[in-house]
Amino acid sequence: MKSDLEETIESYEMEKVELEKQIAEYVKEADYLYAHYHQRALRKVNRTLDTLKRLENPLYSRIREHQMYIDNCRKMLADPEYVGGDYLKHRIKHYEDKILELKSIPVTPSYDSQEIDDAIFSLVNGEISGFKFYFKSTPDVYADFTKSDDMIHIQICSQTDGTNDYQYLLSDINKFKALGFILMDGNWVYTYDLTSFKDALEIKIVLARLIYEVFHYDRRFDEARIVLG
Repeated sequence: MKSDLEETIESYEMEKVELEKQIAEYVKEADYLYAHYHQRALRKVNRTLDTLKRLENPLYSRIREHQMYIDNCRKMLADPEYVGGDYLKHRIKHYEDKILELKSIPVTPSYDSQEIDDAIFSLVNGEISGFKFYFKSTPDVYADFTKSDDMIHIQICSQTDGTNDYQYLLSDINKFKALGFILMDGNWVYTYDLTSFKDALEIKIVLARLIYEVFHYDRRFDEARIVLG
């Protein structure tokens, strides 16, 4: 049985294929305006897919980089005028082996997905008043989860003194707005309507996008933690 994350990735993959098909049709008909609109939608889908696949497998980015290198080498080999085919074939084999090696490594998420599920459901069910999700060991930037009526509020907070290099990320308006956050009283706040709540996946996707698109994943995310309120 597929997990919620696997089904979500599959859904976005289908949307990606359909968008690519529509873009090709619009270009063929010289309808470049609609092709442009669909290209923008495709970029958004690709960004979300990248985030979901990183959430599924923390090694995804390295695998993708190796695959892109292989694809570029194969394009060069397809050029009949290119000299140096033996070298490229050697490099392709090298990176294919790297990909196989990475795919054989047992992976775990950069944070305990089940622990997040438990905290969110405890909050929804009124068992806790809130919790804090700390993104990494340092700096102390965290998402503060609270609930009022049928809404979950996620506020980005910081315990830094303002001198940390990551402080500037909290002022990146475009990135937070792209995730659905609103600036309220100097803090970024995301509001989730619980009337359609079924599982924690959508909220976990928001956290994943914060990790990868705003705070930029590094090894310190391995120490992400939850503090119950």
